[in-house]
Amino acid sequence: MRNSLLFKLIFWISFIIIWYLMGTIINSNLILPPPHKVLYKFLDLFKHKDFYSHLFITFIRSTLGLFIALFSGFLLGYIKNKFFYSTIRNIIDIFQSNPLIVWITIALFWFGFGNKTIIFTVFIVLFPNFYLVTYNAINNIPKEYLELFKIYPISRKNYLIKFLIPYLKPFILPNLANSTISSLKITAMAEFLSGESGIGFLLSYAKAFLNIEEVYAYAVILFILSKILELIFIKSGILKGDKNYGFSEG
Repeated sequence: MRNSLLFKLIFWISFIIIWYLMGTIINSNLILPPPHKVLYKFLDLFKHKDFYSHLFITFIRSTLGLFIALFSGFLLGYIKNKFFYSTIRNIIDIFQSNPLIVWITIALFWFGFGNKTIIFTVFIVLFPNFYLVTYNAINNIPKEYLELFKIYPISRKNYLIKFLIPYLKPFILPNLANSTISSLKITAMAEFLSGESGIGFLLSYAKAFLNIEEVYAYAVILFILSKILELIFIKSGILKGDKNYGFSEG
């Protein structure tokens, strides 16, 4: 644990020093602004009320896209039918065979700029994992359980609440945690390309006006938010930390 913290501390100090030295050598704020200017801009963002509203909008969009993907993935994954599975699997292949930018572009024609396109983008990325995890888990329920339910039948409600959901938890929760972290990044990217509000939109706006310090500041914010979510899920036991991360010995 101490080795890991020491390594991380040394890494970030070295990273900032190298960043500062490279910025000094390049000598162009348009390419690599010095870390202290990025830090100043980062802190300055929190002084503006608009920033909080944009951040809230990003969280709402990522949450909606996440839970639509989770709900539909669980619901459709519960259907044990090979023809239906093959159909959904082929649709998933269509989703995953094209770059995300293609779907954002298509969604712009379908829905225009704004919430629908962004939420649709999050759904497109996250739905396949939720569906496949649910379907595979349900279709690999041990035969002993299935035979037991034949001998001692229970209602659908009890089967769902008392058996299926607890059974699926170890499969779905890690996927849900990773998807929660990913949804924030996906939302920001979709907002960058098709949004009229949100952190991604602010990032796009800063880029358009060549406010590079602000671009870096938003990158830092997204990094910190992702790491906070990751830490929460690790501390709650849903995700496992990498023991080799930072040369930790346990």
